[in-house]
Amino acid sequence: REGPDIICSMDPAALKELIEGGDILQKARGGEKNAVDEEQPTIDFAFASIVTIADIKKGDKFTKDNVWVKRPGTGYFLADRYEELLGLTASIDIDADTQLALSDVAELDK
Repeated sequence: REGPDIICSMDPAALKELIEGGDILQKARGGEKNAVDEEQPTIDFAFASIVTIADIKKGDKFTKDNVWVKRPGTGYFLADRYEELLGLTASIDIDADTQLALSDVAELDK
């Protein structure tokens, strides 16, 4: 094979060896893989939270017209829960451009 990056490429056998070696190391280390404290500022910036994009009144449903996802990812509801919140009800009046909190959602505020 030819190309400028071929020197750092690997063949299927080398890839298999790399994956198997990683599995061995993971089993030997045990525990869970988690972010370290120093990574938190990057995580907060890189992820997004569910935010109101319009004023919402108590009793209104969360819809694609009044909530969306925005950075930073420091809110209670991260972007991966967006679809889950659609159709649920606001428990209070919420101003536009506000990160949603658990207490803002009637069905979840228990």
